[in-house]
Amino acid sequence: MLCQYLRVWNILRGIVLEPLRVDRFIWSWNADGAYSASSAYRAFFAGSASLPGAKELWKTKAPARVKFFFWLAVHQRLWTADRRKRHGLQPHDTCALCGQEAETCDQFLAGCVLARELWFAVPAPLGVSVLVPVPDSRLIDWWLRSRLALLGDLRPAFDCLVMLVAWILWKERNARTFNQEICNVQELLSKLLREAQDWVAAGFVSLSVLPQLLSHLNTAL
Repeated sequence: MLCQYLRVWNILRGIVLEPLRVDRFIWSWNADGAYSASSAYRAFFAGSASLPGAKELWKTKAPARVKFFFWLAVHQRLWTADRRKRHGLQPHDTCALCGQEAETCDQFLAGCVLARELWFAVPAPLGVSVLVPVPDSRLIDWWLRSRLALLGDLRPAFDCLVMLVAWILWKERNARTFNQEICNVQELLSKLLREAQDWVAAGFVSLSVLPQLLSHLNTAL
């Protein structure tokens, strides 16, 4: 506090007050010096760092628990095999989906062989298979880059679809890890379809703009 006092004293020591002039309050967060609630709100975030994907995730129409799961995934906070191994909770870090690589959030949601099969099968009828993540993709980088390749009115549906596919992969990973239950890609597509229909029925209508996708899955299954 002494340092702060000396700093303020150094700033103010050259200022001469005029006793006949009325004091005027100036709000430095607005160019005109006038206070506003919006500028006060912006002041709360002065110096804060922006988090990639936070704005896009906030706007995505999906169940809250799915958005929370996805937020943990993009920040590498899920209890995947590699994290459990680092904490001494298990001896190996093998991916539960493919059994080939170390299981990380990015690996089992984007780079895993089974994950990429599912990512390819879902958008194939829409002609956007080019958006399928490549091996070694970071989930957050791939998602944000891919959505920019779409027209603005398609992005909400794409965001919702990304959450849905990731959620299905997470549940499959847990089923294999804890219950020794294994589904193939076709069975995962069936689960994805039922989940999508439940989301739409619950009011998350972003997926309802994808009739081609739903009809393709119905035909395939």
